[in-house]
Amino acid sequence: MVGNIEIEISEKGSINEEIITLFSNSTTTLNILTPYVDRFYTNEIKRLAEKGISVLVITHNRGLIPREYGSFYDELKSSDNVKIVNSPNIQCIIAFNDKKGIYSGGILDKNLLDKSILILTKINEASKLMKLKQVYNLFLPSFMRK
Repeated sequence: MVGNIEIEISEKGSINEEIITLFSNSTTTLNILTPYVDRFYTNEIKRLAEKGISVLVITHNRGLIPREYGSFYDELKSSDNVKIVNSPNIQCIIAFNDKKGIYSGGILDKNLLDKSILILTKINEASKLMKLKQVYNLFLPSFMRK
């Protein structure tokens, strides 16, 4: 099964394109893990939620988020169909829906991702996607784990 897992080095803008494509292809749910979220991705997440897609975001506690990102956290926290769970130990980005997933270093900040050179792992195989879900679930409180 060639192409079910791809590992790339991000070039300018490529990681943002992959994340937006994943977001756009989400039809029922989207799960995100990131230390914090910028304005661009806050708008994208809210847009998905407005379409009825259930979004679960695991992010830093409000007090650990840099001041300039705090209002974005507050917007997501008050959005319908967006559930926020806090965890202080996040150092990467994980995003997945029912069919595909992405894993990378960094944070969901469009400008920072454009400037960063990161390794991006794209997962298109159900069994490997389950491994990504297992890592994601480690950041959830025990009563929320699937």
